[in-house]
Amino acid sequence: MKKTKSPHRDVIHDRIPATDSRFSELIKVIEGLHDYNVLTYTVNRDQELYDLIVKKATDVMNTHIGSLMLFDDKTMKLKIVAARGLPKKVIDITYLKPGEGIAGKVFQNRKAIFCEDIESDDRFKRKSRVKYYSKSFVAVPLKVKGRVVGVLNVNNRKSHEPFTAEGMKILTLIADEAAMTIENRRLLRRIEKAYMDTVATLAKVLDERMPSTMGHSLRVADIACALAKRMGLPEDRLQLIKRAALIHDIGKIGIPDSVLLKPRALNAVERKIIQNHPRIGSEFVDKVEFFNIFVPIIAFHHEWFNGAGYPMGLKGAQIPIGARIVAVCDAWDAMISKRAYRDTLTPHEALEEISRCSGTQFDPEVVKEFLKMTRSRVRKTQPSLRRLA
Repeated sequence: MKKTKSPHRDVIHDRIPATDSRFSELIKVIEGLHDYNVLTYTVNRDQELYDLIVKKATDVMNTHIGSLMLFDDKTMKLKIVAARGLPKKVIDITYLKPGEGIAGKVFQNRKAIFCEDIESDDRFKRKSRVKYYSKSFVAVPLKVKGRVVGVLNVNNRKSHEPFTAEGMKILTLIADEAAMTIENRRLLRRIEKAYMDTVATLAKVLDERMPSTMGHSLRVADIACALAKRMGLPEDRLQLIKRAALIHDIGKIGIPDSVLLKPRALNAVERKIIQNHPRIGSEFVDKVEFFNIFVPIIAFHHEWFNGAGYPMGLKGAQIPIGARIVAVCDAWDAMISKRAYRDTLTPHEALEEISRCSGTQFDPEVVKEFLKMTRSRVRKTQPSLRRLA
């Protein structure tokens, strides 16, 4: 490649083919980022994705330092969302307006910037809040359908040699794939939110249809999430359980009023009808791609640990852990809530009943943690709960 006398180049036109090994590395990066497009939209892994982008970019570019900056529509500034080799203080205080600093210029002008010597470059000599520890620097925009959503930066080449045209092209490809992945996830989350809002509305309709259970699903969702966290489940599972619990009774929308709103205890035929609500609910959400991961909890939250539950008679570990958790929380809230056909149980009475059903209706491990968690919450008003440890 011919050397240029200029200390910087805004655009590099050299066409140097990548080696087979570098090409293979790039393919692996692209495939890794692509995996995040659709497969993980239901999980809060944005930070994991951002970290992956920076790690792969710096590894392929053979650098010590890199960062990913995304534009925040609220603050109207670029913020570092992931970095490698930068001090935490720098990450925390760096907010750039469009046109400010190197990344700000890349964002505003929508063009990559390549700098062989930052210190001697006339464009960037003025004082900056950001301290860079190398001379060679590359910053490329993350573009989606002509719109820039952020900037990917790398510098401090391990070999202490300037970046090449090949490196510039590779980083641009990574940035393009990263931009598409980030934007796709944002779009999927907006669609997901719209669906969740719709289902939350349906849950509200169910509440309004059954005034006696007003707020039941929301309470179960909150308690189930807290219990799952106490049991050490990962963050993505916590969110899944909370969302599924919010609509665990959605199938009751398909139950006739004569059964659902009956002010007295149900007879055998009516109990069979009400027991259809897990199946109705699971079939409903299974039709929507965003919600079919909730099916196991919605379908099986009335299964018993000893196999005597419904709709399939699953037992023990055959019942998903999320459904086992929701089953306990669902029963707890139902027992301490007012019903037209029975008296409300006190927290002490309800916990005694849950403890009694451990190993039959409920998973003993789930019950154990639930009793500990709930006892600590109501101990002040129910001192006698201590013996239920």
